[in-house]
Amino acid sequence: MPNLKFSTLFGIINTKYKNIMLLIILAVIFIRPFICALAFPYLNFIYSLALLIFLGAYLIYKKPSFTKIQTLIHPFILFCLALFVSVIFSQNKLNSLAQLYQYLSGLSLFLFAASLSEKDKLLTMQTVILAGLVISFLAIYQYLFGFKHVLDYLSTNKLSFPFILDYLGRKRVFFPFLAPGALGGYLAMIALLSLTNKNRTWLVMLVFPALLLTKSLSVFLSLFCVLIIYFGVQGKLKKRNILLLAGLFLLIVVMVIGRSATQKGYLHPAFSAIMRLNYWQESLSVIKAHPFVGIGLGNFNLQNSRYAHNSYLQIWAEMGILGLCSFIWIVAVVFKVCFKNLTQSLYPRQTAGLLAASAVFLTHNFLDFTFFLPEISLIWWVILGLAIAKNKTIELNV
Repeated sequence: MPNLKFSTLFGIINTKYKNIMLLIILAVIFIRPFICALAFPYLNFIYSLALLIFLGAYLIYKKPSFTKIQTLIHPFILFCLALFVSVIFSQNKLNSLAQLYQYLSGLSLFLFAASLSEKDKLLTMQTVILAGLVISFLAIYQYLFGFKHVLDYLSTNKLSFPFILDYLGRKRVFFPFLAPGALGGYLAMIALLSLTNKNRTWLVMLVFPALLLTKSLSVFLSLFCVLIIYFGVQGKLKKRNILLLAGLFLLIVVMVIGRSATQKGYLHPAFSAIMRLNYWQESLSVIKAHPFVGIGLGNFNLQNSRYAHNSYLQIWAEMGILGLCSFIWIVAVVFKVCFKNLTQSLYPRQTAGLLAASAVFLTHNFLDFTFFLPEISLIWWVILGLAIAKNKTIELNV
């Protein structure tokens, strides 16, 4: 009997410890979007180090079973191999080592999210959505009051940043990120994640105003494409959803016409398209010179930009063809498994929402670079892991 009591007490303590660890990790996930890596590099490093420590302790202590995601073992191994090969053959190993921990953080978050029970999965989703709601309110506050504060600060300190002045002049919100496109890409994920609960779709109405105020054409194009697939897969191309898509398409048309009519050439959609084509052409030149092992993590830099504005080209340029193929393989396996089991799930709407949130991030990264902004990409890794996490009726066998 004493042994039984001791065993029971140990089990209670063990459970409480695991719950405390989970809450700590959720708190760390919650604050991730509020730390802009480019604006606060040292704080970002400290955060990432703390995240890896907590995730490592949680995974080691809990010892979760990953048999459900065994189909991901090979692409995971290849992706990790590509990471280390990229570091070994890097043109600047210090840059690559500084970038490596961000990938390790992302992969660790994926494993963490994929190992969660149904209850903890829901709690994690709520945490991610709550952070998105707070950021939505902060973005709206910026639109109403914050621009004047920034202008006063720039004027007082005699600073001049053309892009920031452009955003302020056009009243495009971007807080707490450095660009409206980044904020838009993040909020698009949160908006689609909010669709996972049919009783709380009103949450989308809290996120959408902030998303609209980013005035990011690439984000709305990505959102439009993903919503067509989302409604189509669920067989819900009903009148209400068709009207929603029509309204979104009309909004895109209005944005294109509005920019086309401007006298400022750099605001014209054609200018943005030409600049991206130039970035892609330069990126392909880098890839041509280093097709197999890449130039190394964190070493990508173009003449007029540090990003390719196409994350897949930049992954190829930095990690080589093995890195790009293994990354696509990971994503493809997750989507294939989730699509295959969508009809068997007790929560098909939840699975569809998680896939849509993942897809809008992937689609947007054909035109942008949020994959290389950890404050956004790490949240995507969490969402991707949640999409394949434990479900009471799903067997993850491809």
